[in-house]
Amino acid sequence: MVSLAAITYYVQDLEAAVAWYGEVLGLEPMSTGRDAEPYASFLVGGSILVLEPLSAAMDPTPPGAESTTLNLVVDRDPGEVRAELVARGARCSKVLTSPHFESFLLRDLDGNRFYVTRPVTAEAQDDVARLAKDDAPS
Repeated sequence: MVSLAAITYYVQDLEAAVAWYGEVLGLEPMSTGRDAEPYASFLVGGSILVLEPLSAAMDPTPPGAESTTLNLVVDRDPGEVRAELVARGARCSKVLTSPHFESFLLRDLDGNRFYVTRPVTAEAQDDVARLAKDDAPS
């Protein structure tokens, strides 16, 4: 039924966004091209993130107005990850601790959201490991 899933973030300036993703997040596009509009695709963990200009959106909203969030599970201290991102110019919330996770919110140039999180309890670590295993290619 579904052979591949990707998330699309819409940006005001694709060239500036691609540069920001490289400089701040250390990501390089896995592909760039043009359909009706130009795009850039990134592999982020096991997810595909596509950046497209806002003009490509079927139902555009102001940048950052949507609540779509790409969740990024890290295996390092989120405080250290946050400090590195802030040093590179990223906008990040403070690190919050819940019963099972340490997390913070990261926004790109257009306000698109990334939830950076690390499981801190054995239960949460097992859940994440199981999800990663279930989602791994066969």
